[in-house]
Amino acid sequence: MYHHSLHILLCCTDTLLESSLRRATPHPGFTHVITAACGPFCSPAPAALPGLAEADIVLLDAENIAELPALRKAAKQEALFVLVGAGAQEPPAEVFPLLHDVWPAPASASLHDFRVARLLDTVRQRRDQELAILQFQTVINLTSDLVWVKDAKGAHIKVNEAFCRLVGKSRQQVEGRGHYFIWDLEPEEYAQGEFVCLETDQIVMTTREAGVFDEVVKAPQGMRQFKTRKTPLFNPDGSIMGTVGIAHDVTDIANMTAELDLVLQSIPYAVMILDADKKIVNFNERFKKLFGVGPTDYIVGETREVFRQRAIDRLGFSRSGRHVKMRSGLDGQEKYIDMYENDIFDIFDNVIGMICIYRDVTRQRLIEQRLKQRADTDDLTGLFNRHYFFKNIPATLAAGAGLAYIDLDNFKFVNDRFGHYEGDKALILTAQILRKQLRNAVIARLGGDEFAAFFPAECSDAFLRDSAEKLLAALLEAYGGHEAFAGISASIGLTLVEQPGLARDALVRRGDVAMYEAKRLGKRRYCVYSENLE
Repeated sequence: MYHHSLHILLCCTDTLLESSLRRATPHPGFTHVITAACGPFCSPAPAALPGLAEADIVLLDAENIAELPALRKAAKQEALFVLVGAGAQEPPAEVFPLLHDVWPAPASASLHDFRVARLLDTVRQRRDQELAILQFQTVINLTSDLVWVKDAKGAHIKVNEAFCRLVGKSRQQVEGRGHYFIWDLEPEEYAQGEFVCLETDQIVMTTREAGVFDEVVKAPQGMRQFKTRKTPLFNPDGSIMGTVGIAHDVTDIANMTAELDLVLQSIPYAVMILDADKKIVNFNERFKKLFGVGPTDYIVGETREVFRQRAIDRLGFSRSGRHVKMRSGLDGQEKYIDMYENDIFDIFDNVIGMICIYRDVTRQRLIEQRLKQRADTDDLTGLFNRHYFFKNIPATLAAGAGLAYIDLDNFKFVNDRFGHYEGDKALILTAQILRKQLRNAVIARLGGDEFAAFFPAECSDAFLRDSAEKLLAALLEAYGGHEAFAGISASIGLTLVEQPGLARDALVRRGDVAMYEAKRLGKRRYCVYSENLE
């Protein structure tokens, strides 16, 4: 990835060493530039030695060791000095800090090759390490999030520029220091652990696992809230070295969330917000009341399907399209809900979530049901009315359908003598008997004192006759228990669909014809339709 010209200054007369240097193969990314001092090193001004200022490696003859301090001072700080040809006499102790290595003499060509190879490996490793540090620092400085590395005691070993900008201190001031200094905490705050974030450091070091935390810090700009990710660092032996952390400033997002929550709570319907994975991220108080979410029920992060299944089990939640029927989690009463679901898109039209609105339409639905019931029901008797009867009976009928057309006898006498109040009571009593006796029929009050009972299927002549006989007996018994109804009876016309395709209106007309024949024959009886009656 990188290219480095490695400058080597040879300040000795060892020809074997020089040959070994020139033979050495450069590592990938390196080229060797070798400069040899001419003759024995005896310059009166060592700092002026050609190639010294650029040298990465200086190989110095032991006999010139007295010049080492001056050479070291004139060379680059990171230059490596090697003392070559040291004999039996050990160099003075004060020069050791200035040297990278000492190569005693004598040495063979193979030993020189070995030493040179190790020296070049050392240079390569140092360069790789410098590059890794440069890359790490460059990468962490690219992000606007705060990045840091701490030791196990909480001292900051590395930080990025975003960290320094937030705390208002340079990297040199921050690195090596702890929270107390970096965040300018008051002694009381530090003692109480406020705004210190050391507790979460301890959590990841104790669990030896990465973690995500919500943390609040006291910065020069004021209180800031962060979403922080931390992970432990390990030594080669597995012991804890320290921690690495990345913190994303969510203060503004948190403020926006508070505003969103305010809007959410003001919506007059139950609302739930899902993320792209259909997991719950937010909801309002009306949602909690509707679904019975208690203070100990933590549903954030739960998938909609899991929550819905629980609602099905606990509240009888059932859905048909956007219509929902369920029991209220607040009082257990049956509720009718209209549900609206809309995707939430980002600025690139990617679906990032969904908003679900549950609108309680119980009152409207009950009103609709009552209106529908009133439209189809006779107000006095509670039976179906003429409108419903003719709307719901098929226009053409299948074989096996049947009809009983019922008209009360002498009903006008009750109204005239006892008044309409008693007449109404007679009609209500009649409706009760019809419901009890003709359970499988569609029963309607067609008007006045006329009723009809339609049997959709599986009728026979015997069935209709038997039903009519039982009905007449029940009606006479019921009327007999009331003085005002003593003269009332019923005339019934029966008709059966023997061939498929008979029109509904024709069936009703035949029942009417048969009913009038029963009246002509003396009332209080039934008559079965036949063509002879036409």
